Amino acid sequence: MRTMCVVTTCVSVAALSACQYPTRAQYDADRGWNVYGTPTPTLRGVDPEVTVESAATYAGSETLVVLSGTVSDVCQTMGCWIEVEGAANERMLVMTKDHAFFVPRNCRGRHVHAIGHVIVQEQSVELQKHLAADAHASEATINAITEPKIRAVFIADAIILPSGGLEKLVAPLQSELEIAPTPDTTMTPAVQPAAAPEPTPAVAPESTPAAAPAFVEPPTPPATPTADPIEPLPERGARL
Repeated sequence: MRTMCVVTTCVSVAALSACQYPTRAQYDADRGWNVYGTPTPTLRGVDPEVTVESAATYAGSETLVVLSGTVSDVCQTMGCWIEVEGAANERMLVMTKDHAFFVPRNCRGRHVHAIGHVIVQEQSVELQKHLAADAHASEATINAITEPKIRAVFIADAIILPSGGLEKLVAPLQSELEIAPTPDTTMTPAVQPAAAPEPTPAVAPESTPAAAPAFVEPPTPPATPTADPIEPLPERGARL
C-alpha cells in the first residue's frame, strides 16, 4: 500500500513537471527574440502548438494556440499582417489583433511564432485587393481578384521574431495624430452655390440745370462835375 502511494505521488509530480515546460514560442521569447504585441505566457501540454497545416482545426474555437512557421510575405505599408508558410508550402494569413501593433516589414524568410486565435473569415473583393496592394502585388494580380472567399485567418495577440537585422517599426507621426480627422463627405450631396444676384444697372443721377446767374446792376460811374460856362471877354474898346 505504501509502495503504491509512493508511485502515485511520483507520477503526479512528473505530470506536474511536464505541464510547466514552456512552448517553443515562450522559450524563444524568454531568450531574447523580439516580441510584438501583448503575449500570453504559454505552456507545452496546455496551449496547443500548431502548424499552418493543422491550425484550421481550431477555427472558431476560443482556444489560445501557438502557430509556428516561416514568414512568406508581410504587409509593406505598415507591417500589420504577415503570411506564414508551413512545411507543406501551405500558407495562413496572420493579422494583428485590432490593428494594435506592427512588425518589421523586412522579416520575410524568418522563423516566426504567433500567439492568438483562429477564425473563419469571409474576405470581400475589396479587402483582398487591399491586402494584395499592401504586399506590392502587380496590377494584373490585383485585377484578377473578382470574387469574395472564405478562409481561416489567424488573429494574433503577439508575434515573436528572432532579433537582429530588423528595421524600426512604422508608426504614425505625432503630428498626424494631432490633426483632427476629416469628415467623410462622399455620401453628402454637394451643396449648389447660390446664384449671384443680377447686377442692377447704374442710373446716372438727373443733372439739375445750373441756375442762371442773378442780374447785377453795373455800378453807376461817379458823376463828372459840370464847369460853369465862361463868358467871353469883351472886345477891346467896346462899351461896357
